[in-house]
Amino acid sequence: MRVVKGYVVLAILLLIPSMGYFQKQYFIETLKPGMESRIKGILEEEGVVNPAVHLDYLDVVIKGRVATDEQRARVEARVEALPGMRVTAGGNHLRTHGWFRIGRHDGQFLVGGVVTEDLDVRLPEPLEVIAGWDDALERRVTVENPKRPEGWNDFLRSYFREPGNRAVELRVDGLTMRGDSTAGLRSDWLSKASEVVDKGRIFDDFALEPSIYHFPGYRPKSLTDEAVLGQLQRQLKAHLVTFQAGSEELLGVDRDKVILTARAIITAGVQGRYVVGGHPPRSGNATLNSQLAGKRAEAVAKILIDHGVAVEQLEIVPFGISPGESRENQVEIVVR
Repeated sequence: MRVVKGYVVLAILLLIPSMGYFQKQYFIETLKPGMESRIKGILEEEGVVNPAVHLDYLDVVIKGRVATDEQRARVEARVEALPGMRVTAGGNHLRTHGWFRIGRHDGQFLVGGVVTEDLDVRLPEPLEVIAGWDDALERRVTVENPKRPEGWNDFLRSYFREPGNRAVELRVDGLTMRGDSTAGLRSDWLSKASEVVDKGRIFDDFALEPSIYHFPGYRPKSLTDEAVLGQLQRQLKAHLVTFQAGSEELLGVDRDKVILTARAIITAGVQGRYVVGGHPPRSGNATLNSQLAGKRAEAVAKILIDHGVAVEQLEIVPFGISPGESRENQVEIVVR
């Protein structure tokens, strides 16, 4: 009897590894494919791009690309809601699209966005940054960097050459430009951007001004005495002249304003430099309107010169049209 029991125990001991083997094979060949298929179905329902699943018993690793961080967290939560399933620590390999924005405000460059640890974000010479300019740049392992297009550095040099506050944002779906601009600069920058990004992926949200001298925060360089500059700018604003529609001739009262302006400029000193700009009419042919604005600016500049202002102090230009306050048919003098 004891011998029989011994054989039974031995048989059981020999069967245990076999049972474990068959359980493992059953899991690998039957249960695992079904579970992985179910999890992959969740990823596909959620719109994950290139979804992939790896199952190590009940520990799950999910891969693919999603649009947002919210979608990434939602997919993981749905997978973990399955009975017994667990997304391992570091097992959520779903990646979102990275992005970055380079901007300049009050002369200082800053960069922000979400990129990988190893992405080197810098500005080409001669653009300069200060220490800490990238403090707002978040770095993650779970993002895919936007591809910097060929010619990116040339675009940045062109885009930030002119003064003003502006930014450019690069994402997987395109390039967006925002900030201070003129109608002419906007056209130039859109053209330059189209050399590095497809036109259909370029977006802009510029605040258009008549000239770079109208950008918010613009500071003249030729006059540094704040008291002299402030008084002169108040006089220039008070002596703004307006032409009759279609006319290049100034009325008597407006001629007197220009003469008073000449005296104010002379009083401010020979170091001052000025832009005499004509604001074109809003309606009609844009080219003809710009030509008319330039001729009006020339007429005002001639009066200034006739009354003692040095020619080298003046720059004559037609201004652009801006969506804001209407200044059409006016000639404005600004300090540069």
